[in-house]
Parts: sequence; structure tokens; C-alpha cells
Amino acid sequence: MAIDMTKLSQKGQVVIPSTVRSKLGLRRGTRFLVVGIGNTVVLRRLDLSEETISLKKILEESRKKARKVGFSSKEINEFIRRTRKAS
Repeated sequence: MAIDMTKLSQKGQVVIPSTVRSKLGLRRGTRFLVVGIGNTVVLRRLDLSEETISLKKILEESRKKARKVGFSSKEINEFIRRTRKAS
């Protein structure tokens, strides 16, 4: 277990002490889920699953192919928005 103290900045930022970051292998850009329960704040590291990574790769490839055949970024994003809304 890694335990240390920190404080909230004027901008609402919290620094995770280096001892805790090192112990947990946290790096710049690590994403967290933040949960407030009573007077407790819980940070939970979010790890991208293989499925999520695979879907992101498929989406990027689809975007490249759509651009290659002449779709604009605006058209691609509108199609994605409509598809998400329908599901």
C-alpha cells in the first residue's frame, strides 16, 4: 500500500505524490474515474481494455478510408453522431 498526503490547488487540482505514482506505475496521461462518497474522494485508474483499443483502431482506419473516398471530417463526425444517437 502507498500512503501520502496532498492538497487541493486553487484551480481544483490534486497532485498525486511521486511515492504513490511510482508504487502504482502511474504516468502522465493516466485516466481516472473520480467518485465522491460522503466526505471521501476515490480515484480509480481506468485501463483501456483490448476491446476498446481495437475499436479505436477500427474507427481510425474507417476515418482514413472515408477521407480517401472524399468524405469531409464534418460528414464523418455527423455520421458518427447519428449512429451513436440511433443506438
